[in-house]
Amino acid sequence: MDLTPIADERLLCVKVGKIARENIYEMTRKYWKLDGCKAAEADYVLAVIDGIVDSVFEPDEWFKTEDPAHTGRWEFIGRPVNESPYIGKSVKSFYGRSANPVRYINF
Repeated sequence: MDLTPIADERLLCVKVGKIARENIYEMTRKYWKLDGCKAAEADYVLAVIDGIVDSVFEPDEWFKTEDPAHTGRWEFIGRPVNESPYIGKSVKSFYGRSANPVRYINF
């Protein structure tokens, strides 16, 4: 089933399927090449695997990473939203053929 965003909620989707880190939160929260000011407006960050929302996080803070291997990229600190209506929904229509792993919805 396709994702239908709730009217006033700003969603930031990130494709995490090919990233190897310790857990889904770590895979979702860091090393993104994006507009940090725009990302800070997101109500939720959606972890997308194969076009489907796997997990949802509510970001508390966005900041540029201090990891020298990822200079200029952004990360956030946040909390899981386990009962989100977005989990299990398809976001394929929002990405189209784009190779960019980041997608903004309702911005």
